[in-house]
Amino acid sequence: MKGTGTLFELIQCLDEFEDSDRFHPLVIYAQGGADAGRNSPALVCARNEGGSLTSRLDASLSEVLSVEQARDAIAVWSAWRGGVTPSPADRFNTVMFYSRHGAFFPLETDREGM
Repeated sequence: MKGTGTLFELIQCLDEFEDSDRFHPLVIYAQGGADAGRNSPALVCARNEGGSLTSRLDASLSEVLSVEQARDAIAVWSAWRGGVTPSPADRFNTVMFYSRHGAFFPLETDREGM
């Protein structure tokens, strides 16, 4: 196991996780999976060969997104906004949008929220 906490907390510290094993990539798991909320219990750990949670500490946790995909979603969010550093809320919303929709957080969503 690499890290535990709330889903919001773990998304804020994605850069701290070493993800060098391409055969067992790190995955974010949370209670509620793609529908998890900010305070949902979560963990980051390696996916095993069967594609399931390697740490069987809590069977109520399901996959949200790989750490690599989450980092990519945040990087694209920033690039599309001229290199702006995302706020903690932006990081969370971007990762969860990608988890739910399989797409990057669109610019139009920012304008609609204004």
